Amino acid sequence: MLIDTGDAQIFVRAEGAGEPLIWLHGLGMSSELWRAQWPVFTPRYRCVAVDLRGFGQSSKPSAAGAYAIDVLAGDIAAVIEQLALGRCHVLGTSMGGFIAQSLALARPELCRSLVLCHTAPHMSIPADVLATRLEALRNQPLDEYAQLVVAQACSARASAELRAWVASMLARNDQRAYTQVLSEGLSGFDVRGELARLALPTLVVVGEDDRVLPPGGGRELARLIAGAELVELSGVGHLGYAENPQAFNRSVLAFLDGLGRC
Repeated sequence: MLIDTGDAQIFVRAEGAGEPLIWLHGLGMSSELWRAQWPVFTPRYRCVAVDLRGFGQSSKPSAAGAYAIDVLAGDIAAVIEQLALGRCHVLGTSMGGFIAQSLALARPELCRSLVLCHTAPHMSIPADVLATRLEALRNQPLDEYAQLVVAQACSARASAELRAWVASMLARNDQRAYTQVLSEGLSGFDVRGELARLALPTLVVVGEDDRVLPPGGGRELARLIAGAELVELSGVGHLGYAENPQAFNRSVLAFLDGLGRC
């Protein structure tokens, strides 16, 4: 279904029953990202996976500032309100984690808990990783660029099938929108000075071998949010939910199920 947020149409995939759980993908991905989570979580939660603006089946505006993190967080607030979901568990990975933090700070009444995966409290993609991406985007078609991103995001243990699946998703992007998000939308994100006021149950998940948003950023995030739990997935890169879905799913379900006993 499509949700009209005023200046964008946001594609939403919803399935399941129970407490609502919002799924926010990272840069260049879409709601397809959660293939290893959907059959596990939908029997227990009302899962709502979003194509962020600029990606998948959602609008791809070109106006300056259209991809600021607070704007993307506003889209998610609109989705929650228009679907009358009430307070939601919000799970975001990478850039989706930035959006989840921004949403929780701006609209805490919409959030029941946070699950922040492979992310950080500020834009901390290493300079060399970011530079090679921007250079490749200027000079390569998306199918070639996708191979670079896969090499950065996946650990050495990732299967060939997983690498091909991620590359296929990346190659289907709109190159102009993707470039605008990477160069404009992420650059100013920094909420380190605000996280102390968050009072939501929070789980932070990091990957031991993450080279895109290294685990130190997630550890910092867990320190800045009072009471946050930290899970470190060994032997995975930036895509722990895809590289080791069993461990990822087990950790997230244990966290969410624990909230039901509180």
